[in-house]
Amino acid sequence: MNAGCSADGGFTLMEVCVALAVLSAGVFVFGRYLDGFNRVRALERQHANAVLAEVQFMESFILTPPPCLDSSFTINGVNVTLKVVPGVKPLAWAQVGTLRRLVRCVR
Repeated sequence: MNAGCSADGGFTLMEVCVALAVLSAGVFVFGRYLDGFNRVRALERQHANAVLAEVQFMESFILTPPPCLDSSFTINGVNVTLKVVPGVKPLAWAQVGTLRRLVRCVR
């Protein structure tokens, strides 16, 4: 006779309980993993949206040049710093968040 099965070929109650316990533990661990994955994904999406906002703001500086003044300000939660480059051409270093670029400015 088989040691793991009953006389009529079915499973014992203890075997079914152990299988359900192992299955529920696996589902619990997978759920915790999925929750952590979703949190990381949400943070990455938030960071990507912030970088896109910085890029769009930098592009607006290129399309509409800022005045040639050393200045620092915040617009829509984005920190902007302008530092005029001395020289013949009116240029300024524009730093928007983590991006830095040389832009033409208006005198």
